[in-house]
Amino acid sequence: MTSVSRRIDVGPSADDAIATTFTLSWPWWLRPSWAFALLTGTMALIAISLPSEFFVEWRVPDYLDVNLSLVLVVLLLTFLLSTLVGAGLASRGGSVTIAVTVKQLRFLRRAYRLLLVLSLAGYALWLGSAISQGVSIANLTSVLDRDLGAISELKANSRPIGGLTTFTQFGPVAIALGVILRKIDGGGRIYWVLIGLAAFRAMFYAERLALIEAVLPLILLAALTAQGRTKRAALIRVAPIVAPVMAWALFATFEYSRSWVYYQNLTSLPFAEWVSLRLAGYYTTSFNNSALMVDATRGINAQPYFAIDGFWNFPVVAALYPHQGMQGLEATAWWANILKSNANPEFNNTGSFLVSYAEFGIVFALLFWVVVGLTCGVIFARMTRGSIPALLAVTTLFVGLLELSRFTYWTQGRAFPVLLATAIIALTYPRIRASRQSPRQPR
Repeated sequence: MTSVSRRIDVGPSADDAIATTFTLSWPWWLRPSWAFALLTGTMALIAISLPSEFFVEWRVPDYLDVNLSLVLVVLLLTFLLSTLVGAGLASRGGSVTIAVTVKQLRFLRRAYRLLLVLSLAGYALWLGSAISQGVSIANLTSVLDRDLGAISELKANSRPIGGLTTFTQFGPVAIALGVILRKIDGGGRIYWVLIGLAAFRAMFYAERLALIEAVLPLILLAALTAQGRTKRAALIRVAPIVAPVMAWALFATFEYSRSWVYYQNLTSLPFAEWVSLRLAGYYTTSFNNSALMVDATRGINAQPYFAIDGFWNFPVVAALYPHQGMQGLEATAWWANILKSNANPEFNNTGSFLVSYAEFGIVFALLFWVVVGLTCGVIFARMTRGSIPALLAVTTLFVGLLELSRFTYWTQGRAFPVLLATAIIALTYPRIRASRQSPRQPR
């Protein structure tokens, strides 16, 4: 049994009449504090507790000393407590029946069509640009054949168009809207085209994150609309156990056609052991890299960049007020140079919490994570009260919670279209009187 939806036929002028209702249930692990603690908190503790000798496996020195470990823990706890305060009394697990009026349903349909068109237009522009730059079927075949350097060559010959191909990032919101409409209105499944295009990016451009951004709303909405004692509902309850296995399988699939092409001739480790060690390295070395950044930024008095890189990469800002750079280099080039000289460029994630400390100082870093944590908690609480805009925000921006070990997703340029779309929808979504909506039913 899945989410129950009820459709009511009404006259065309009855915009405020209830058109349909559906039930939303949230599992305990969807609460921001739990999601954060289970992944980012656990990985941070592993990074802190690992002996220095273990980092040799990833060919990096251990920069996470006692003092920086203490700062990291303080910032982690600040964010965690802020999410708890923001969520308030929202129950860890519960359900709510959401009523959708005729006007709201019409709004959701229009928003879905607009974002779908924008996303597909972004992909069309990207494809046209790639073809004009000389990308051919032979380049794609080379990737499938696992030729060394094939992905790097393909990416170099089909660079995105700043400000235009960014439209592809409206995709996650379009997918979430499509799934919601499918459940409450019996709409089509055109949004699967966007998932297929994201899978293409993941396979041929090594953009695993693009696929995660596209698939995660689908998974979360399936979890939020599962009811009763079905197999799907049972699977959702044990998701924190199943998810790491699925993440490992996804990572292994793409690494097999990427890094393993090179390393299979250099290591004696079997693929399963090698890829497990590499996956662990992606997360644990990010905390170590952020500690390196604290050391590297001392005394250079540069403008904050890595904690808010989406701001500097915004087309208008980049053109009119470019970042001043760091020690005579463009910021990303400076970081690549730091990694090459002091760590392992293959593990290039900047981290998040200690990056804010390096660039803002402890006071503003604490304020930053208080604001972000409160925002996450408040959005979750509003979802539990039946807000569809909050539901969109949770399902499309939840990826930021999962990636906090590696970087601050919400301040990256790729997140801006998602933030913009969800914010505009929240501000313009037609309201419904509270008396029309069924009360929440805590479990």
